[in-house]
Amino acid sequence: MHRFILLFLLMAAACETLPPADLVQTSLSASSRLDGDSLRITLANPSPIPMRIGIRAGDEVLEERFVLGPEGASTLAYHVADSDSSDIRSRLSYSFTMGDPAVPIRPEPLSWPFPRGRSSEIIQGYGGTFSHQSAYSRYALDFRMAPGDTVVAVDDGRVAGVIEGYDLHGDDPEYRPFANFITLYHPHSGLITQYVHLQYEGSFVAVGDTVRRGQPIGLAGRTGYTTVDHLHFNVLVPDSANAIVAFPVVFEGDVDGASLKRGDVVSHGNVNPD
Repeated sequence: MHRFILLFLLMAAACETLPPADLVQTSLSASSRLDGDSLRITLANPSPIPMRIGIRAGDEVLEERFVLGPEGASTLAYHVADSDSSDIRSRLSYSFTMGDPAVPIRPEPLSWPFPRGRSSEIIQGYGGTFSHQSAYSRYALDFRMAPGDTVVAVDDGRVAGVIEGYDLHGDDPEYRPFANFITLYHPHSGLITQYVHLQYEGSFVAVGDTVRRGQPIGLAGRTGYTTVDHLHFNVLVPDSANAIVAFPVVFEGDVDGASLKRGDVVSHGNVNPD
């Protein structure tokens, strides 16, 4: 009997559901009103990066990809039939994606995401079999960092997104949405950089802040889908499929990210293969 109860408790623990992953790194303001036979939608983008916005009214696509500039606002108008006007506002839904594919990408060598005078070991490189297989992550790099280590900006830019409210981690992909991270936008190059698995409430910056290369922006942690302490660093660009995808990186000193393998130790001005 006791063995059955223990087995039941273990099964119940294993089936325990995670809380909703409902934090967002930035927000889009949207309001609507009916004006005669017109539906007017006002959008505001508080983030310093262009946003591609999709708008639907139930199954009807009003906008597949409307580009709203950084920290900009716009009002869109649509003709609506009398029969549709009564409930069309209740059927509105919005989606948004960072970046505008029309903005040229002018990549420049980046600094390392840790302070000068420090070094870090590469624990997963391009195309890593653990978690670097998707279009979003295939050019990501994982740097060994202990919780509480300082993470710095790899280039001048603006803070486009912050999530710092999670304190969960695990070795199952279901924990992926629970990673804390910071997103920076670099207008001079068009690149987007992300710093992932940060400490709970470990961000030093807020959306809209200006940051400089080498400036501390947060603390490394162990949140989300991870089995070891590390910083997941990713460079991204917008693509024509209404998404953002990984982009290969070159670091200062002409260090090609593709050359970095697991076990390499890197520091400012030096790369030491294992």
